[in-house]
Amino acid sequence: MLFKEFTVLLNPQSRKIIFGICLNAIGGGMTLSLLLVYLHDMRGFTNTFGGLLLAYGSIVSIVSSTPMGALVDRVGPKKVMIGGLLLNSAAAFSLSQVETHFQAVIVITFLNIAGQAIWPSQSVILTRVTPQKDRSKIFGFNFMLLNLGLGLGGLLSSLIIQKGDLLSFQIMYWVDASTFLLYLLIVLTLRGENVNRYVPKAHEPKSGSYRDLFEIKPLMLLGIAGVILFTFGYGTIQAGIPVFATQFLGLSPKWLGIIFGVNTISIVLFQPLVMRIIERYSKYAALISISIVWALSWLLVGVAPYLPLFASGIALSLSQLVFAVGEMIQAPTIPTLANELAPEHIRGRANAWMSLQWSVSGVLGPAITGLMLGADLATAWVVVMFIGCFLSIPLFLKMKALAKVSG
Repeated sequence: MLFKEFTVLLNPQSRKIIFGICLNAIGGGMTLSLLLVYLHDMRGFTNTFGGLLLAYGSIVSIVSSTPMGALVDRVGPKKVMIGGLLLNSAAAFSLSQVETHFQAVIVITFLNIAGQAIWPSQSVILTRVTPQKDRSKIFGFNFMLLNLGLGLGGLLSSLIIQKGDLLSFQIMYWVDASTFLLYLLIVLTLRGENVNRYVPKAHEPKSGSYRDLFEIKPLMLLGIAGVILFTFGYGTIQAGIPVFATQFLGLSPKWLGIIFGVNTISIVLFQPLVMRIIERYSKYAALISISIVWALSWLLVGVAPYLPLFASGIALSLSQLVFAVGEMIQAPTIPTLANELAPEHIRGRANAWMSLQWSVSGVLGPAITGLMLGADLATAWVVVMFIGCFLSIPLFLKMKALAKVSG
């Protein structure tokens, strides 16, 4: 019943975009978690190089997000998506062929530039084709299907990958490249003014700039708060939990599949329910609740070392269930609010600005985690993550105060 409540809101345009995102996520789910394994085991690169390569990729994303956002506003999201999907497909295929460090750097460069072309574009299209009252539900539904795709991709990779077999890894990247091409075919069928360059109405500005964006104080606060929140959330979870679980708790690597699987399954199953609940509250209350919920997830991580081995694995799994609740609140709330705050003529720039919460936290989170866990400061690391989740709350409260003044 809840699932049907989402699907009836879809129109032909949004249905295509969300299906394409889910399809693309299957390819991403196959490759994302195995990149370092592939580079180390199949190409002979050190883990140090692999880690630096990922950090470099995040920096490329940070640098390229600004011009890509401006390009979306200037030429329209559909054209930028077409270029991004073509580039991403070529880069994914090329990753299966890399043999030198230089080649790996070039491919990662193009992968991250392409990502910054795709994400703001599809967010702009989804926003344009969806009535304002339905946007939270559509972004939430999108997040649910995104996680379903990632889960299916992870399952497929476990069936394809054979230890020590280069061809099996290459097949995985070929499939990933194919999903970008299939998504491209879907995008090519999109028609109408919503997917092209926005034509301002008579009373609207003819063009925009990042200066216009920076004058929207609530949007600036949302972007900064997002970077802080994601640094102590996504940025550290992916980098730190595997190391914490296996090296500090002594859990088998098999537990990682269970721990992160709980997260993905929870989102697929409970996103509709969480959407029903947060609809009763303001977006600002929802933002504050993300910080509190993610802090609670770190509390469970902190308890794990004091439990028997099996129980510690259960505690980490529960921490990811709780973290998933925060994700299910975040996914529909932050994108919807960002697009509501941004005027149409600079919405591409606004989505590029918001994408920084992913790329900047992708540098800061692993850096903090690596330094602290590398120095055997596991307990202090958990405490810092717990406290860090609360640092965005004053910014959310400031946004709420500004909304009351403007309202």
